[in-house]
Parts: sequence; C-alpha cells; structure tokens
Amino acid sequence: EGTVRVRKASKAQAGRLTEAGEADLLMLHESLAGALLDCVAARLELRVLEFNAAALTAGTALLTEFEAFKRQRRLMDYADLEIEVDRLLDDADRAPYLQARLDARYRHLLLDEFQDTNPVQWRILLAWLAAYEADAYRPSIFLVGDPKQSIYRFRRADYRIFNHAAEWLSDGFDAVRLPNNHTWRNAPAVVDVVNALFVKEPAFVGFAEQAARRGAREGMVHLPAL
Repeated sequence: EGTVRVRKASKAQAGRLTEAGEADLLMLHESLAGALLDCVAARLELRVLEFNAAALTAGTALLTEFEAFKRQRRLMDYADLEIEVDRLLDDADRAPYLQARLDARYRHLLLDEFQDTNPVQWRILLAWLAAYEADAYRPSIFLVGDPKQSIYRFRRADYRIFNHAAEWLSDGFDAVRLPNNHTWRNAPAVVDVVNALFVKEPAFVGFAEQAARRGAREGMVHLPAL
C-alpha cells in the first residue's frame, strides 16, 4: 500500500539478539523497506516515461499527417490563422496594408473572456493598436475578463496578459479600469471557497475578496480527489 509496516523482533529473535542487535535489525528492516519503496516509485516513473514517449511519438506523427492534410487541401485551422496574422503584422512591408484594412473595418472592439488570451493573440492586437500612437482615429476598446476564470491553458492562455493589457491600455489609450467584485451567479458558500483559495495565492497579490449578490441562498462546494 506504499507504506512501511512496523517491524518488531519476534520473541525468539529477541532472545537471540542483544538490545543493540535488535535495534540494528529494525534499522536494517527500515532501510530495506525504504529502498524497496524507492524501487517501486522508480518503476512507476519509468512506466510513465515510457507512456509519455509513446504518446509523443504518436502525437508527432498525427500532427505531421494533419499538417500534410491541410496543405493538400489548402486549409487553415484557427491556430494557423493566428500564426499567419501574427507573421503578417510583424512584416514591416505588409503590416501597414493590413493595419489599414483593420482600421477601415473596425472602429469599436469588445473582447470578452480576455483572461483566456494567449501570447500570439495579444501580439496581434498589440501590433495593430501600437501603430496608432496618439492617433485620434484609433478605435475604442472594451476588454472584459476575470483572471481567476482562465481555463484555456491548453491553448496557451495566460491570465497575466489581462493585467498587462489593462496597464498598457491605461497608459496608451487612457483606458479606465472598472473592477467588479460582486457576483450574481454564485451562492455565498461558493464565493467563500473562491476567496479562501485566491487570497492565499501568490500569483494574485492584492486580491480583493468577492461578494455574492444572491443573499443567503444555499450552496455547496464539492472538490473531487485528483
């Protein structure tokens, strides 16, 4: 079960051993048991390594085939579009044309769930907006998000971009930050757990505790063992 059982000398052993010998026996038992547990842990880690190596090989082959499939059919997925737009806006010769097209089409930007923005998406937005400098015709921007709710890490979302973008827009676009620490969605019991978690989280220094607007309505939090 992953734990070392208590080992005591039997009466027969105790009769044959001195007190020091009995102590040595128990120390030897503990040492051997510890070495055995280390061996079991190492074998488990080896199995995980073998599984990950096989998954990496299969995943690499799958991605290679997927990229070939898209090239043959001249298709692009969402990630391809992000990478291509990022590349174009980083090209000094092509960026002005693309920026002009964006300027002509979009005058107001509303970006919801901004806490799930990834670095490539932020570079795209930054490359466009930074070109305005103090231009009076730059678009209006409204970002909505909650870093606590960032759940798209598998798509490289970085919750830190939210605060970075807020600071950048405050400095360059005179943006106003409108914090909201009230929720209409969750019962007080849920909000209490959220507060207890994030108030101790080093990544959220200065966290302002949330308050529920649902009054005394009942709620329950169940955390499954992982």
